[in-house]
Amino acid sequence: MQENVKTNGRIEEQERLRLQQPALKLQGVGTSFFHFGEGRFVLKDISFTLERGYMLGLIGRNGAGKSTLLRILMQTLPRKYGRMEIAGYDVASSASAAKQVMGYVGEDFFFLLDETLRENGRILGRFFPVFDEERYLELLARFELGTKKTARALSKGETTKAQLAFALAHRPELLLLDEPTGGLDPVVRRDFLYLLQAELQEEKMGIVFSTHITEDLDKVADYVAMLEKGQMLFYESKEELWETLACENGERLSLKQLMLRLCKEEKG
Repeated sequence: MQENVKTNGRIEEQERLRLQQPALKLQGVGTSFFHFGEGRFVLKDISFTLERGYMLGLIGRNGAGKSTLLRILMQTLPRKYGRMEIAGYDVASSASAAKQVMGYVGEDFFFLLDETLRENGRILGRFFPVFDEERYLELLARFELGTKKTARALSKGETTKAQLAFALAHRPELLLLDEPTGGLDPVVRRDFLYLLQAELQEEKMGIVFSTHITEDLDKVADYVAMLEKGQMLFYESKEELWETLACENGERLSLKQLMLRLCKEEKG
């Protein structure tokens, strides 16, 4: 009995320490692979730390490496070098545990197409150690999806909302968003962004938000990073970035204008 108490105490202490670690920490992460017809793509030496309670906006042109980086984080694409820690788990030694604490919303729709949204939550939620079915149903109602539609019947925008409801219901410590607002109307986009900000208030989760709609990042991102040709051109807080965006005439560049300018400089 006493030995069990000691073991439980040790486990609780390890978990307490893990929860103090950043949501994401990358040190020199990179990979390379061959694109048929396009040659070899290389993602080079990506390093940054994202603390819990903050959102990173990831920008860059199509093909810059945004989705590649997210795939590495999801472990669907192997990294060739570098160290990756997710919510205190070193992916090299604790890959399965790291996957369990991540949520994802993007192009890869994993729902069972012929099952209702309620059944998808009931069935797929079993694969996560923590899944709050009541929270899932509440979010479906908030997004006006209901529970009786099959996944096959969803529009693109509805698919995004259903994925977010599921992702948040299993209480991720790192949430990855790959172009999540592209299929949403302005009102739903606003609600989507508001919900993300509210989730960050508990400071248990970090969010990586990859998007080409840079206006969304103006509203919600704490940090902004830009990729171009597989390299990270900058990683700055939004406050630092506003200083960078100041023009000589006193007007501020938009994130989109900055991205285009930096891409032009890289090309030159």
